[in-house]
Amino acid sequence: MKTETPQPETYASRAETETVTCPNCRAEIARGMRFCRLCGYRLGEGLAEYVETVRLNNVGGIGTMPGGGLTPAGAPDTTGLYSPPGGCDAVGRRRTRGRRRFVWLAWLAFPIALVVATSGGVFVIGNLAGGGSAGVSAPAPPRSFFGGAEFERVEDVGLMLESVLPGGPAAAAGLHDGDVIVKFDGRRIESEGDLRDALRETPVGKTVEVEYLRDGEPGRTMLTTMAANEYDARAFAPAAGSGYWGVSGLRRVPVEGTKLYGVRLGGVRTNRPADIAGLKEGDIVIEFDGRPVRTRQGLSSYIDHAAPGTVVNVTVIRDNQPVVIPIKMGRD
Repeated sequence: MKTETPQPETYASRAETETVTCPNCRAEIARGMRFCRLCGYRLGEGLAEYVETVRLNNVGGIGTMPGGGLTPAGAPDTTGLYSPPGGCDAVGRRRTRGRRRFVWLAWLAFPIALVVATSGGVFVIGNLAGGGSAGVSAPAPPRSFFGGAEFERVEDVGLMLESVLPGGPAAAAGLHDGDVIVKFDGRRIESEGDLRDALRETPVGKTVEVEYLRDGEPGRTMLTTMAANEYDARAFAPAAGSGYWGVSGLRRVPVEGTKLYGVRLGGVRTNRPADIAGLKEGDIVIEFDGRPVRTRQGLSSYIDHAAPGTVVNVTVIRDNQPVVIPIKMGRD
């Protein structure tokens, strides 16, 4: 009996199987291929190189992608990272680079997402290491308050107070609307920025010297600052409501023949307190109940803070002559 010597299994001897294993990269390849589609290893002669390629579906943990490339676990490739014109080594390098990019992007995106999600609260947590209180950021130090409601820069002179808040430091120091601040605690004041800087450097409660001009004449006063968050304008509003005159078109104008400025009335409404008292269009108000009137904001503030029903004496310039008129305040 003739005994046949077993021959080593060759690529051709496995023609009856659907797939073969590449000896180089161990990938499952459609039978009949001349070269491994994954690493390019020469397998032998086969008809499949000249006929339609057989695509595999999740065979042996390896799958095909639409473009002919292979992805882990047979997942379809939508990124292009697994198209291997350079063979297995090229695929491996691309996968490594892609993963490294992803890791770096993730590390960059994480702190940004954390800050956005916590609305900055992460920095509050970070302060705990430096002795901060849990969940509470350090409060801003109190800022010194001057007590002027509005200002206007006077070229080459100083900063004019257009309105003074009742009960504030400026009012307590005797300053009025129209006063021009020249120096604050020895510091030259030419703009609102200068005054803000000076107040920022002045401790709350400190008494400082203020130099000013009033109707062209120099003056000095002592002003004690207070904390800005301690001032409450509502505490100085009249309990019965705001005062009312019935005037309009207020305008700051110089008073002819003097160094004074006053406020001209552009209109007086009929049967309103000002009209009933005898005020007329064109009158220039220079004094309200003993206080100088130099700006329209100042006059408006005086009217608003006068209690309805009270009588105030108002001095106006009419036909170049001062006239004192008592006015019973109305209610706004």
